[in-house]
Parts: sequence; structure tokens; C-alpha cells
Amino acid sequence: MYMHVSMKKISLVILVLFVSALVAGCSSNSGSSNSTTPSTTGTTVPGSGPAYVAGDIVKSPTSTAPTAWLIIRYDASTDMYERTLIYPNADGSWGYRMNSNTVESTRTVVDRDYTKITNKAVSSIPVQTPTIPATPTTVATTVTVTVTSTTVSSTAKPTIKNIIPDEGTDGTVISITDLTGTNFQSGATVMLMKSDNPNITASDVNVQSSTLISCTLSPPLNATPGSWDVVVTNPDGQYAIYTNLFSIHGSANPTTTTISEGGIGITSIDPTFVASSNVYLPLTVYGSNFQDGITAKLTKSGNSDIIAGTIARADTTQMRCFFNIPTLSQGTWSLVLTNTDGTTGTLENAFDVRS
Repeated sequence: MYMHVSMKKISLVILVLFVSALVAGCSSNSGSSNSTTPSTTGTTVPGSGPAYVAGDIVKSPTSTAPTAWLIIRYDASTDMYERTLIYPNADGSWGYRMNSNTVESTRTVVDRDYTKITNKAVSSIPVQTPTIPATPTTVATTVTVTVTSTTVSSTAKPTIKNIIPDEGTDGTVISITDLTGTNFQSGATVMLMKSDNPNITASDVNVQSSTLISCTLSPPLNATPGSWDVVVTNPDGQYAIYTNLFSIHGSANPTTTTISEGGIGITSIDPTFVASSNVYLPLTVYGSNFQDGITAKLTKSGNSDIIAGTIARADTTQMRCFFNIPTLSQGTWSLVLTNTDGTTGTLENAFDVRS
């Protein structure tokens, strides 16, 4: 009888221990499962962020303008870049700013249309404020009339932020789709201005809003190549000048091109002059039959040839040559191209080196 009771007690103890172990095992498994479940707290959802950061220098691959764009900052709240024009130094490095003006542009457009060249700290880019050319006679006259008028209802001075496109070739018609800024008034005029040159007045000026103007520019044939100021003048006489915002490219006369049979054609170059010697010159050449291994040189009677150190050929119709223009090279030079098969092309009196 005693053994029977003891066996029952032992069985009961074993049962209690088994149940306790089972419960403990379940608790342990439960804890292990929770610890391996990934937490979604703080997980970053992948997105399309900005391609560029402050200090990136970017440029459209198709642009032949000497300038590029310096990214000042990216504003995530508006998904916009703040950028400004940057100019190359004499040695071809970047660079400097002409003024403190900036432009805000949509991130998706900038990321799509521009390519990064390099990066420099924004604070290291100096601002070299140019001397503003004398105000055009038409602007000065309008200002005088406004001062004596009693019908002026607005004194807000216009500003200019950007112009699209920002370049064109002489002797062509250029449709300006976006001249942006502030305080534009109906009846405003638009012109290009460059020291020692006649003004180029826009036609078909349409003030679409106080911040947007469209118009047409027609630089005459042989207009001085280089950077021009953009001027917007309101009917009340207030005006804005954005220095060196628009670039005019020269077009060479195709009839001056000498082409041997099956040889190289040269239709135009950009730029057509440089302001001084002892500079590093990137020269874009347009034409036909540009082959791999093509060479380029500038020739002038009584002077040693200037050989292009580097040539970047885009295709058979366009390439870029890089020249180091030595000191005391002032005058008019001809451009000579030579393919590896011996065919040549010459553009007589194509390029001027000025003092």
C-alpha cells in the first residue's frame, strides 16, 4: 500500500516537472521569435534624391557656352536647386562668379539635363563684380520721363533671375521662352547690351506675368561673340541688368573654307576670338569628315603654328580642340585640320587673338 502511494507521488512529481519544462520551452521559443522579428521603426523608404550637392559644377553636354552652373544648395522642402553661373579662369579651371545672383530650378530638370564636371567648395568661388556698362540712351531717356510723370503707380524695381535659352549664334533668330524674374510690367522692353557695341533689342516681347517674359532675339551677322548683359526696362523707367547672362557665338563664313577633294569641311567655330594671348582656349569646330586621329593647328604668317594639345571628337561633324595661346600672338589666324589619311581642311582668317 505504501509503495503504491509513493509511486503515485513520484508520477505526480514527474508530471509537474514535465509541464513546467514544456511551459518554459514555450516561453523561451516565444521570446526568441520576438527578438528576430525585424522592426520597421526608422526604416528609410528608398527614393529618388538629388543627384548633385553644394559645390558641384554642372553643364549641359550639348552646350558650347564658356560658362557652367555652380550648385549652391538643394532645398528638399521645394525639391529645387539653387544655382548660379560660374566662369572659367584663364587656365581653363573653374572659376569665379560675376555676381551674387542665383536661380532656383526644379531638381528633376537639372538632374536630367546636366552633367557633373567637378566639385569645388562654394565658399572658395570668388565673386568678381564687373563694371556695369553705361546705361543705354533709351533707358536713360525713359527714366527721365518717369521722374517727371505723375501717373506712375508702381515703384517696384524689376529683377532678372534667368533666361532660357542663354546662348545663340549671330545671324539667327532666337526664341526666348523663359526670361524669369520679378516685377515685370506690361509693355516692358528687353535688350542685349555689351560695351562698345550697339544694343540688340528684342521683338515680340510678351509679358506673360510679373515673373515671366517671352521674346525673340535676332543678333545681327558678325555681332561681337562673347557674353552680353540682359536688360529689362519697365514702362515706368525702372530697369534690371543681369551681367554676362547671354552668350552670342560667331558663325564663320562657309565660303572661306578650303576643301580638298574628299577632304575636311569647316563650317564654323566657336568662339571666333580671344581677348588676350597667354590663355588656355577650348575651341569648338563644326564641319564634316572629322576622323579619329584628326589634328588641328592655328597658322599665321611670320608666327610658329599653335598646335592643339588635345582634341575631343564628338562625331564626324563636331569636335573640341584645346590650344595654349602663347604671349605676343595677337592677330588673325587660320585654322587647319588634317586627318590621318592626309585629307585637310582650312578656314582662312578664322580666329582673332586680341590684345
